[in-house]
Formats: sequence, C-alpha cells, structure tokens
Amino acid sequence: MPEDIRDKFTFARKSTDHRGYFRKMTVEEDVITPTPNENKSSILIISEAFTTEDAINRVGFGKFQAKLIILSGFVWMAKSFHTVLENYINSLTTCDWSLLRWHAAFMVTLTTVCTVFGCILYGIVSDIYGRRTALTSSLIFAFVFSAVSVGLPGYIWFLVFRAIAAFSTGGFAQALTLCCEYIPGNKRGRVFFILSCFWAVGVVAMLGILYATTRPYEYHWRLFAAVGTIPAFIAMVMMRFFPESLHFLVVSNEYDSAKNIAAELARSNCKALPRGQLHPVRNDFKRGNICHLLSAVHARSTLLFWYMGLTTAIAFFSLDAMSPYYLGDVVDNKAINSTASNFMGDLFKPVRCMQNVTGDEFVKILWTNALDFPGFIVYMLLVDVIDRKKLLCASYLLTCLFIGLLFLKTEDTLMLASFIFCARTLLLGQIDMLLLMTSETFPTTVRGTAVGVQMSTFYLGFFLTPYISAGFLNLELEFLAGFCCVIAFIAAIASALLTWETRGLELAMTDVFKF
Repeated sequence: MPEDIRDKFTFARKSTDHRGYFRKMTVEEDVITPTPNENKSSILIISEAFTTEDAINRVGFGKFQAKLIILSGFVWMAKSFHTVLENYINSLTTCDWSLLRWHAAFMVTLTTVCTVFGCILYGIVSDIYGRRTALTSSLIFAFVFSAVSVGLPGYIWFLVFRAIAAFSTGGFAQALTLCCEYIPGNKRGRVFFILSCFWAVGVVAMLGILYATTRPYEYHWRLFAAVGTIPAFIAMVMMRFFPESLHFLVVSNEYDSAKNIAAELARSNCKALPRGQLHPVRNDFKRGNICHLLSAVHARSTLLFWYMGLTTAIAFFSLDAMSPYYLGDVVDNKAINSTASNFMGDLFKPVRCMQNVTGDEFVKILWTNALDFPGFIVYMLLVDVIDRKKLLCASYLLTCLFIGLLFLKTEDTLMLASFIFCARTLLLGQIDMLLLMTSETFPTTVRGTAVGVQMSTFYLGFFLTPYISAGFLNLELEFLAGFCCVIAFIAAIASALLTWETRGLELAMTDVFKF
C-alpha cells in the first residue's frame, strides 16, 4: 500500500486471536478524534482511547457473561418450547375441535409467515431502538398472547392469538445478537453452541411434558400449552437485570450509559478496563437499514448467507419428511405427503388426535428428536479451533456425503437411518454456524437486522419444503434425496466464497471503508 494512502488509516479491525491479518480498515475522516488539550498531543489521546471490543476482550469471560448466557439460554429454551408446541398443536386441539388437514395446514402456514416477518421487523427494531428493547417486547408479547390462547374456547381466536405469538417469537433471535456483543472473540463460537444445548434441553423437556399431559385418562393439552410459556416468562423477568448492548450504545452516541455499563462489566468480572476513554464513532450511519445488507460492501456475503440459510432449512426438513420411509413407518414414498410433517396429501382428511398416540410412538418421537443434538457437541469443540469457513464447508460436504449414501441399495433400515440422522445433526449445527457468522460479519448498525433476516430464511425454507418435497415425491424418493445432495454441495462452495473469515475477529461498529 502506498505511503500516502496508508497514512489515511488509523485503526484496524483486528483479529483477537492474533493470526496476523486484518479484515477492515477505518478511514480517518470517519473517526471522531477528541480535540487535544494544551498538555496532550493528538497521538497521545488516540493511544489512550479504547474500543468496546478492546474493553470486552480485556475484561475477558467472567460472571457477567455467565449471567448473560443463562438469560439467553432461557430465551432459546422458550423458542424450543414454542417450536415443539407448534409442531403438535394441531394434533392436540383436534381432539376438541375436530380439525381437518387443511385447518392444520393453514395454521402452520400462517404461523410460519408471521414468524418470518417477525424476525425481520424485530431485527430492524433491534438496530434502531436497541437489543434489549426488541428482546423485551418480543418476550412480553409472546408470553401474553401464548398464555391467553390457552384459555380460548374457539379455533378462530386461538388461531389469531397463536399467529401473534409466532410473530413475537421472531424477536428471540436478538438474544444471540445481545450475547454476541458481550462475548470475547475467542469464545463466541462456543457460547453460541452452549445456547444450542439450552434449545436441545428445552425440546426434550417439552416432549416429556407432552407425553405426561396427553395420556387417554390424563389429557390436558391446555396445561401443556400453559407450561410452554414458562421459559418466556422467566426470561422476561430476567431482562430487567441486564443492560443494553455496549456496542449499540456507542453507535447511538450514548457514551455516558456505555461508560457505566463498561465499568459494571469490569467490576462484575473483577478486571480493569483499558486506560483511557471509550473511542467514539460517527453517528451519521442509518441504523436498521435492510437495504444496506445489499450494498457493495455486504451484497456478496448477504446473498451467500441467504442461499445457505434456505438450503440448510430445505435439506433438513426434506430429510425429516423422508425419515418415515427410511425408518419403515410408510412403505410407499408417495404416502409421505400424508404424514404429519407434510400437508400436501388429502386436505379434507381429519387430523389424528394426539390422545390416541401410544407410549411406543412417543418413545420413537423422543429419540428421533434427540438424535439430532449430538452434533452440537462436535461443533462446540471445533468452532473456535478451526476457521469458520473451513468448518462450514466441511460440514456441508459431509452432509452431501451422508445424503449420497442413501442411494445405497440395502435393506438395512438401521444403516439408512444412521445416514439420515448424521446428515440432520450436521444441518442443525449449520443453522447456528450461519447465525454466528452473520452476527460477526455485519457491523453493529445493521447486525440485528442481518441476524433477523438470516433467521427468517430458515422459516422460509421450512415454508417451502412441503411444496418442494411434494413435487419430487410424485416422481421418486431418490429425486428428493438427490436434490438435497446437490444444494448441499453448492452450499459448500458458497461457504468457501464468503468474503470474510470471522473466527476471532473484532465486531465492526460501522461501515467506514468505502470503495
């Protein structure tokens, strides 16, 4: 770089694991430098200024982050409770309201679409009004409307309240944004997968509650739905004890609040802050601008992340739809369209009441869900050791391999089932990898929006999967498996083409590098 151009740059976005390269540079004109007094030079003042990332990495991981992980864990557990409830709510309520399959299909479609828009809107709110504001409001609305829906006597009002609750859960993803902005760079990946363990525990716990409350002589589906609101209530109460994101306060020019929170962070972790004052940033960047995700700086990363999000969701739920065939639950692959996970079959057929499900079927539901979770442990061990892009690419290639093994001509159901669950557990971990890398790639001014939109791609993929699988299953099952294999392979290529390697990098505050 020529000397005259090099002199324009003052700060770099550093790698916190000291790997020797930088991601972005900031331009001198985009940094507010305090006016020096008579006794100090400008160089001295700049040297005594520290960024929010400097403060977080200096105080390290401690009691403050542990409490934040517990809070975010309850939010993620509330998300898992809501997910399980949405999966089985039609089979539960049909015992009272005699639902047809088109009723169930309409509820799934409505709640999914509402969640997509909720993720995007709450992401924008998070960037404009703050992570804490977005997360608190989403928890309040999700708890209130979910709790009220438990006592509603009619299907129509129940549907309306469940749709509003689903919209509100779109803000739960901002727990990841808040958590990410307080975790030191060398531990962010591991923390994300710790939160995934909260999600897994929530799923297993909710399935156990489902089993206990849906016995033929102890059928209390309203009690089951009421219990599903407990984690959201706990997280809602805990929010009052946690501050706003330090990164958000700095880009919002709320320096007094930021200094107080930085001091509280250091005090809680029994560490000292770096010398000097928090380094200010320019405030002329529009926060929460969704169009900024497609700007010249971010368009490539954004489009690749969106493709991988859709691919991961479509592949995961397609494998979920194929599982009954490979597990021997159905003998005709076209009958998959009439299973509980797919509503493309006879829409006027009554929905089966959960009250009539046997204990053996519940055990099968439990272990088929639990087998998806071991991958979280593997990702947790590797995510902060291997570069994110390499890990994500290898994960997609392994997914492609396991799906390809389904083409083996064998009658061994156990072998085929193991291939499916290996692919599914990899795909489930890829969802968290994409959310992690999204939060690390985009600056604070649009980070909440980016995470919200990324989360919405998973729900959009879930929405599209029944239509995609129905088209392929009208041909042969192998066509759907081949389609999943191809899109997973393309996703592996896409992960290698991502603009930035984010492992250990400092979170950017604003986009100040202009091309």
